[in-house]
Amino acid sequence: MAPHPRDLTFTCILVLLLSTLGYFTWHSSHVAPSYDVGQGQRPFQGDSLQSALGFIFGQDGFSVTEPSFNHKGATYKLSSTPSHTTSLGKDVLILDVDTRPFSGDHQVFHETDFDWSKLEPHSGGIVNHYMYAQTHGYAYQYLQIPTPADRSPTWVKVAGLLQTLPNFKFVVFLDADALFSHMHIPVEWLLNYWEIDSTTSLTMALDTPGKENEDSLGRRHINTGFIIAQKNAKTIEILEAWQECPNEERWPGCARWSSNRFHEQSAFGEYVRYDYADYVKELPCDEANGEWDLDICKGVFVQHRWWRTAGTRQWVGEQALQKLMEKVHDGMMKDHRNNAAG
Repeated sequence: MAPHPRDLTFTCILVLLLSTLGYFTWHSSHVAPSYDVGQGQRPFQGDSLQSALGFIFGQDGFSVTEPSFNHKGATYKLSSTPSHTTSLGKDVLILDVDTRPFSGDHQVFHETDFDWSKLEPHSGGIVNHYMYAQTHGYAYQYLQIPTPADRSPTWVKVAGLLQTLPNFKFVVFLDADALFSHMHIPVEWLLNYWEIDSTTSLTMALDTPGKENEDSLGRRHINTGFIIAQKNAKTIEILEAWQECPNEERWPGCARWSSNRFHEQSAFGEYVRYDYADYVKELPCDEANGEWDLDICKGVFVQHRWWRTAGTRQWVGEQALQKLMEKVHDGMMKDHRNNAAG
């Protein structure tokens, strides 16, 4: 069967994207970069991949103190006194944690024969996280942890946070099917917008409404697919308590969540958040859960593609290509206007 024209177009544009990244790699190793930086705009600096991604995903110098963000007719405004006014850089870690190595055929850490069009869906999510970290100059880590003998593999995210948080001010964890919706919006802006102050240890979004997503008291669960952990005097204590919950030394009944759905998420919702309510911030699901075309939980800033994970790689690729082609179009229009005036 002949390939569909849309597939051929997608492949051609992907080649253009990779060529652009290759050009920036060569250019930054041969020519000292010089960029015009507008007010609040971050210059391209550091390694060449960061420069390339900054070029592709940068949007008019969106700063950490940008007063507002407009999206589909809605305006999201910062408070009058943002806590973060400069980039946190490598004090922020973007973290993937899993029991799987993702090193097999058509997976992101396979050493040879990389083919984006054949990449399996979860690998697409990991690429989104890595590109976001590179775009803003954050640290990134993929952490593989062995499958626990006494609980579900999903519990390893708690262990991963415990392992990494001592080395960073903030660790931002995402499931492989959770994605940054707008690559140009930095973590610092989100911290300002959500008013995450120094006393907030853990920040997560509420789950979608529904009886299946409520705890035993009828309160909606949070979703652990996106977690912002801040290093402060309380956070490690909370994470350790969460990790030890199934042992039932503190919370009788928690052992069921070692293997029953929704595992660490249910343990946190049933027990941990009640004892540490002053240190946990719950975000609207519309802003950090779900997907853009749902009636509720539209994932404005962070999507979680828990019901159509299969489309993750395609969405990530099309987002990158769209942003690149916007840059190409801007250049074309500038040249077109100059030629018309000349």
